[in-house]
Amino acid sequence: MSTEIPHTVAAERAHEIAAGLIAMVKMHGDKPDELVGILANAADELRALWEHTSMANGYAHEPGADLCEVAELADRLLTDHYQRRQASERHGGVVGVRSGLNHLDEVLNGLEAGKLYMMAAMPGAGKTTLALQMAATVAQNGEPALYISLENDAADLARKVACRLGGVSYAAALKGKVDPTAWQTAVSKLSLLGGRLYMVTPRTIMPELGEMIKDVKKRAGAAPSLVVVDYLQAYVKRSARGADPADVRERLDRLTPELRLMGEVYGCAVLAISSQNRAGYASGGMAAMKESGDIEYGADVTLSLSRPEKPPMTAPGLTALELRVDKNRHGMTGQPIKLVLNGDRCTITEIEA
Repeated sequence: MSTEIPHTVAAERAHEIAAGLIAMVKMHGDKPDELVGILANAADELRALWEHTSMANGYAHEPGADLCEVAELADRLLTDHYQRRQASERHGGVVGVRSGLNHLDEVLNGLEAGKLYMMAAMPGAGKTTLALQMAATVAQNGEPALYISLENDAADLARKVACRLGGVSYAAALKGKVDPTAWQTAVSKLSLLGGRLYMVTPRTIMPELGEMIKDVKKRAGAAPSLVVVDYLQAYVKRSARGADPADVRERLDRLTPELRLMGEVYGCAVLAISSQNRAGYASGGMAAMKESGDIEYGADVTLSLSRPEKPPMTAPGLTALELRVDKNRHGMTGQPIKLVLNGDRCTITEIEA
C-alpha cells in the first residue's frame, strides 16, 4: 500500500534533497565515483516522492491529469476565500502581513505568503532602512520575521531598529552620546521584539536558505511571515563557492525559483533587495535591476525606490523618496508612493496626499 505524501511536504523534502546534493557536490566534487552514487540515490528518492505525491493528488499516470473543469476548483475557492477573510481580519483589512506603509499595503494587499517581492534602489536611497523597517513592523504585529544581510552586522541592524523604535539619533548612538535613560528605553522597546525578529549576517559560509527558515520555525514556533534577503547580488556571489563571477546573471536566474519555492513551502512572503543599474537611477522599472537577467519577470511584485527628479522642500536631515510599484502580478500598480527618509532616526514615513 502506497503512502500518500501531501504536495507541500513533498516540496519541502525535494528542497532538502537538492540542498543536500549541493553540499555533497561541494564536498566530493573531486570524486566523480562517489558523486555518481549520491546522484543515483537522490534521483530514486525524488522519483518516489513524485509518484507518491501524484497518487495522493489523484493523477498518477492518468492521461490528461493536468486538465480540470472549473467546477473542480469550487471547493478550493471556498476554502481559499475563508482563509483570506480570516487573514484580512488579522491584518487590518489586507490579506498579507503589513509593511508599515499603508498605501503600499492597500495596493499590494499586504505582503502575502508564497509571493516573491523584488525591490531595486540606487546606493544610499534607503532600501535597507525600508526593508528593515518592514521586518520590524511584522515582528511588532506579532509574527516572526527573518532579515538576512550580506552587508551589515547583526548588532548594527539591531541598533538601527532600536533608534527607530526609541526615536533617538543613530549618529549619537554610534558615538555613545545618547542619554542613558533614553537609550535604555530604546533598547527595552527592541527587546519586546524578542522571539519574533531574527537576523542572519553571514560573512564567510553562506547557510542554506531553507535551513535558516527552519531554524526560525524551531525557535519561534512558526515559520517567518516575512523573509528579507539584503541583497541578491551579494547573496549569489557569496554562495558561489569559487564560481566564475561573470555568471552572476545566470545564478540570479536560478535563485528566483528557489526563493519562490521557499515562500510557498514555508508560507513566507519573500522580499529580495537588488542593486540598481546606473541607467535606472532616474527611470526605475524592472530593467533597472542590476545583473537581473530574468529575475524581475519571475517576481510577483517589483518595486523601485528612488529620489524624485524634482524633490519637494524638506527639513534638514530629511530626504524625499518615491516608491514605485513597477509590476504587480495580482493587482494594480498606481502612482508613486511619496516617502520621507530620516536617516538619523532610521525611519521612512509616508507623505499624506
